[in-house]
Amino acid sequence: MKKNKFILLAVVQACLLSVPAVVAADPDNGTTSPSRTDDSHMDWWREARFGMFIHWGLYSVQGGEWKGKDYGKEQGGASAEWLMNSANIPKEEYRNTLAPKFNPTEFDAEKWVSTAKQAGMKYMVITSKHHDGFCLFETKATDYNVMEATPFQRDIIKELSQECAKQGIKFGVYYSQFKDWYHRSRGRGNAGTLSTEEYLKLVETNLDELLSNYGEMAVLWFDVGGNDVIEANAQGARVRELQPNAVICSRLYSRRVPVGQRTYADFESLPDRMLPKKRMTEDTETCMTMRHNWGYDRTDDAWKSPKDIIEFTALCAARGVNLLLNVGPTPEGTLVPEEIERLKEVGQWMEVNGESIYGTHYSPVDYDFWWGAMTQKDKTLYLHVLEWKPEGIEFNGIVGKPSKAYFLADPKREALPVSYDASGNVTSIEVPAKALDTRDTVIAVEYDAPIVTDPDAKGKYHWYTNRRMRHTDIRESNRAGRQSLPQAVTGE
Repeated sequence: MKKNKFILLAVVQACLLSVPAVVAADPDNGTTSPSRTDDSHMDWWREARFGMFIHWGLYSVQGGEWKGKDYGKEQGGASAEWLMNSANIPKEEYRNTLAPKFNPTEFDAEKWVSTAKQAGMKYMVITSKHHDGFCLFETKATDYNVMEATPFQRDIIKELSQECAKQGIKFGVYYSQFKDWYHRSRGRGNAGTLSTEEYLKLVETNLDELLSNYGEMAVLWFDVGGNDVIEANAQGARVRELQPNAVICSRLYSRRVPVGQRTYADFESLPDRMLPKKRMTEDTETCMTMRHNWGYDRTDDAWKSPKDIIEFTALCAARGVNLLLNVGPTPEGTLVPEEIERLKEVGQWMEVNGESIYGTHYSPVDYDFWWGAMTQKDKTLYLHVLEWKPEGIEFNGIVGKPSKAYFLADPKREALPVSYDASGNVTSIEVPAKALDTRDTVIAVEYDAPIVTDPDAKGKYHWYTNRRMRHTDIRESNRAGRQSLPQAVTGE
């Protein structure tokens, strides 16, 4: 996932993927634009809010280590899935060492999908091809794939896509379209075996296969796009032609490409582990690890707690951001026990409080509160109380007294005492001395009329103001952020 600087390769138009008939030229900027006039294909994604990210491939075999050295902690360096690049392993040595060992006989698509579903996740995205160029699916474009290069010889993408369809989970794939150390280039002066033209043909073939052979492809999560807008647009157009309802990640393009030229980007993918410093009014997603690594690392014990993950999920929703939470399966094909434990606890919380996450909008006020943050759905506010004070929960910025307030965890939904100060549009809710849920107690606040905000209301962001969560204990980072740490520098 970590992004390095790269050299832009010149690409002649004759080498590009063909642009289908559903795309028309835009004379204003020389790019292409889709003919669709609505964004209804985004409806399910906006409702979902929470998905599973899976980083799995040959690199999992090594667990972040190569010849006795640890390359997998991403503390100023690369993560476990960047092993080939970090250890500067020649591509044939990398393939010949790891591919014969990749035999995850304990892989069970039903278990993986069930775990995601029980965690409250609504979609799944797996690395079909990461930067090492290895394909987890059957392909005619290269023999460097799970069916031909490994003893496993099972199409992992097919098994997961079929199981997701069976269990009602949206399925999508991560695909590294620009960076491929095996086929295209390695950086550090090492070149892949394919010319630019040949490599773009490989990508075209891979996309055709992924978009044609696996049923509905709900998400195309491209990664580390280049600056060549024509090249990226051709790939985006291919997705539109073959899977018109697929949701496309903004990483189809480099972050250096102006937003207005990212023709096929359906949502903005934030830099890794980042929560924006304020609410996002456009479709946005962030991806987060449960520990330092994306790919499997056998010695990475920097686990975030279930409370950390629940807090982050709530704050993402409050700022209008989908959360794609990562797992890094073992080389045997199982999820790590710590991942399963955390997902189970998150699922239990979501079962009670999912109403405050799914289908909600960002907070109606552009700030949060000392106690937490709020989401909104229709005429209801959901207060995510992350820090409890028995003297009561108070918020400003909403005009009018609510008709009712209650704990979502209360099956009887008994009303909590509410008072309202019209002079400052301040609402106060009386609460018991102890929180119902120390991870995140959710209070639903209902109004009889559409919610109206006070345009003169003042407030600030208290939670996660350092934006990018790299530390083991998110709550520790959060406390530091509420002491006005400088904003972290983000980007590629």
